[in-house]
Amino acid sequence: MIVQESCCYNCSFNFDEGLGTTYERFTLHEYFRRIDNKYAVRSVLEAPSFGITGIPGINSMWWVVHGVPVTIVDDNPERLELVRKLWGKMHLEVNLVLGKEDTPLPLKQKSFDLGWNFCALEHVRDISKFFEELTRVTRKAIFICIPNTSGLSRLVRHGLEKHQRREFIAENNSTVKIQTIMNRLGWNCMDRGYFDVPPWPDIAMKKEEFLKKLGLGWLSGMLMKRDREGISILDYFSGKRKDMEKEILKYGFLENSPIIFKRFWAHHQYLIFVPR
Repeated sequence: MIVQESCCYNCSFNFDEGLGTTYERFTLHEYFRRIDNKYAVRSVLEAPSFGITGIPGINSMWWVVHGVPVTIVDDNPERLELVRKLWGKMHLEVNLVLGKEDTPLPLKQKSFDLGWNFCALEHVRDISKFFEELTRVTRKAIFICIPNTSGLSRLVRHGLEKHQRREFIAENNSTVKIQTIMNRLGWNCMDRGYFDVPPWPDIAMKKEEFLKKLGLGWLSGMLMKRDREGISILDYFSGKRKDMEKEILKYGFLENSPIIFKRFWAHHQYLIFVPR
C-alpha cells in the first residue's frame, strides 16, 4: 500500500497515516452517510483530489465500497498514476481525470449527484472558476470541507504551511467568500458546521513529527516504537481490521459538543449546498 505524507505538496510516500488523519476519515464517513440518506447519491465527483495529509486520492473510497461510482480530478499526472495503482491494489474501480480544477473539465453538465472537495481550496488559483465548474457538473448537492479557520490550532498550522512549496491562498477558506460565490451561482447553503473534533489539537502532521519539532524526540521515539505497525484506513476497507471504525471513533466523544466549543477546537468546517 502506498501512503503519501503530504499529498498536496509532494509525492513522498510511506505506509502510516497516523491516528489524526485516520480519525478524520472516519468522521467524514459519518457525513457521507447523512448526505447519501438525504440526497440518494448515485454518482460522486471529487475535485481536486489532494488534501492536507495522508494517502492521496482515497477520500471518496467509502462511496465506491457502498456501490456509488466515483470520479476524481487531479492536475498532477504522477500523483494520478499512484492513485490509480492504489485503487487497483484495493480491487476497486475509480474514474480518474487529469485536469485543472479551475478550468473547463472534460465532464458533461449535471453528470454527478454529489460534487465535493476536502481541504484543497487553499491551493486553487481561481476559486470562482472552480465553483463555476463544480456547479456545472453537479445535480443535487455540493459538500465543501475546509480547515477550521477559527480554531486555536490554526495559528500553528499557518506557521507550518507558509514554509511549504505549493502556493497557499488562505482567503479561499473563507466561508463568507464561498457562500457569496455559490449564492451568485444559484446555490443555497442548506447546512454548515464543524466536525473532526478529537481530543488532540489540530497540528496537520503526525504526532511524532510534531513532538520532534518541539524538541521532544525521545517521546516521539517511544510513540513510534509503540505504534510501529502504523495505521491506515485501507486496512479497514480491505477487511484486515474490520473493527477499526469502532476503535477509532472511541475518540469521538467531543463531536457533539456545543457549537461554541467546536468553533475553537474542531479541525474542520463543512458547508452543504443545493441548487435553487
